[in-house]
Amino acid sequence: MRNILKYLFYMVYYPASFVWRKLDGIGSWKETKWWIDHVPDAMFTSATYASYAVWIQHQGMFSVLMSLYLKKDKPNILDFGCGMGNLAPVAYHFVRNGGKFLGIDTDAKSIAACHKTYKDLENCEFYRTRDPNAWYPQDGVQPTKPGEIDWPVKSNSQDLVVAMSVFTHLQEKAAIDYLKKIHDVLVQDGLAIISFLIVRDYVNPNNDIYNYKHRLTPGWFTATPACPECSIGIEHNALLKLLGGKFKVLGHIEGCLTGGKHPSLQDLFVLQKI
Repeated sequence: MRNILKYLFYMVYYPASFVWRKLDGIGSWKETKWWIDHVPDAMFTSATYASYAVWIQHQGMFSVLMSLYLKKDKPNILDFGCGMGNLAPVAYHFVRNGGKFLGIDTDAKSIAACHKTYKDLENCEFYRTRDPNAWYPQDGVQPTKPGEIDWPVKSNSQDLVVAMSVFTHLQEKAAIDYLKKIHDVLVQDGLAIISFLIVRDYVNPNNDIYNYKHRLTPGWFTATPACPECSIGIEHNALLKLLGGKFKVLGHIEGCLTGGKHPSLQDLFVLQKI
């Protein structure tokens, strides 16, 4: 039954999305139509499906966060786990006159969609990494060796690193390695915006994937022991230990999926390299 509903969903929703976007663009201001034109077609397929509502929420949230925190003129911005590239249209307004935006992801279809959708965005590039992840397996790619991270950027070169829904698929050892890499590529006092799923005394009644009953390591939990990387939560004290003198917390937006009080789905932390 689930497969039938899935096929019906894509048979109706995907074709209808083109009509809806066309009509929405006709009646929109030029500036608004620009945003509509930069929604990737592949977002509405099973490639790496995301809803339009989540897309818009992400755009608005990062337009504000980057305007408030990113003061560097002509910044270098790295989006680790860029997916369909929903940060690219926002970052473009910060790098179009200099600097660079680089989106990195493991998924070939996502990177292909980014190259197609954002080919007109100056100073915006995308790269498919060979980094392995149990929840995002790659076909036909020789993965990096344990401890290696495949990012084509130099140390002390990035002003902002964003990692949305990435650490929510990393066990503790991988999270330590990636946080160390983020610290390494950031300039002094550089910024990182990273999302986590903070474990709280809360039961999500809508989706059991966010109820963390199985401990992996102290302070780290999964809801799906068959494939822990599907969804990983971390206690707040364990997160502070993870940051361990490498980053200062500038801001925290609580995530509602695990009982936080803010409308963001995951907990967002704005960090500064120290």
